[in-house]
Amino acid sequence: MDDLDKLIQTLPDDEQRAVATRADELVTAHNLRELRALAGRTQENVSAGTGFKQTNVSRLEKRADMKLSTLRDYVESLGGTLKIVADVAGKKVDLSSIAERSRHGSKI
Repeated sequence: MDDLDKLIQTLPDDEQRAVATRADELVTAHNLRELRALAGRTQENVSAGTGFKQTNVSRLEKRADMKLSTLRDYVESLGGTLKIVADVAGKKVDLSSIAERSRHGSKI
């Protein structure tokens, strides 16, 4: 455990949750921006591909929580395919059909 972890553990529970939430947001933003850069796309390109305003693409890249359909649209605008895999007890199960059902508005 490093000094930062020790410091965070001294914070009240609500502040620890806030730190964890913000850390998740930063990781998500980095990952989506990295995907976009790998695809050689700008936020404006993603905007055109998704129909979202460029400012909304910027906000989306900073969010830690979003709808599967939104994430799928973002990934597809980069020329990719969203794949969802659950790893439970050493078994990998492809759940990508959930993202596809979200395209058609299917709900459970």
